[in-house]
Amino acid sequence: MFNSKLRPIVIPQYEHGRMAGELARHWGNNRFGRPNLEFDSFVSGVALHDWHYGFGDTLPILEAAEADWLAMARLGLDLRLHDATADLVAKLHLRRLLSYDPSPPRRAMMAEIDDYVAARLPKTGQKLADFERADSITHFCDNVAFHFAFEAHFEGAVKVDSQGSGMIEINYRIQPQGKVAVDPWPFSVPLISGIILGFQAEGYPQRLEPVIVPYRLGEPSY
Repeated sequence: MFNSKLRPIVIPQYEHGRMAGELARHWGNNRFGRPNLEFDSFVSGVALHDWHYGFGDTLPILEAAEADWLAMARLGLDLRLHDATADLVAKLHLRRLLSYDPSPPRRAMMAEIDDYVAARLPKTGQKLADFERADSITHFCDNVAFHFAFEAHFEGAVKVDSQGSGMIEINYRIQPQGKVAVDPWPFSVPLISGIILGFQAEGYPQRLEPVIVPYRLGEPSY
């Protein structure tokens, strides 16, 4: 779960994943091609990249002990999606997270993921390189939704495979009132808006008092 830096609410991992999936659903334009994967399956994989947390998770992001985070990562490795393409999109996202701090336990889990991906890859009819390129898009969509869920000003950038012109760095800026500026613009529509749900922190998750959290993405000039 994300503890808002703006007010006493929490946003579950499930909701930030839903926002990431919505960004993935609109991916692609003349400059940024869609990944070379079955597109609906790719979108599902992005939306469910943290599905193992469940709906009302209580593991505080960036505050949890390493052992607790690794236990959750283990759950993400052990569970699988029926759609093999979506499953591998989620698994490669998890592998990337583990690679950020390659301690021995993390390296061991990365090796397990490598074996798992190699075994299930033939069921997708795609090459590993296609999934690795697509993972850069997952990375971007996840990063935007991840930082948005803290409800605080943030500026970041992710290098994304353009599926044609190499790696392009995309900058994003989280602003007040749910605004997100993105440059260059990688989406098929000029504006993306939607909502995710937060919940009042007091009593969560036993008592769920929902709070609507709107978002609106556009180019820097919007």
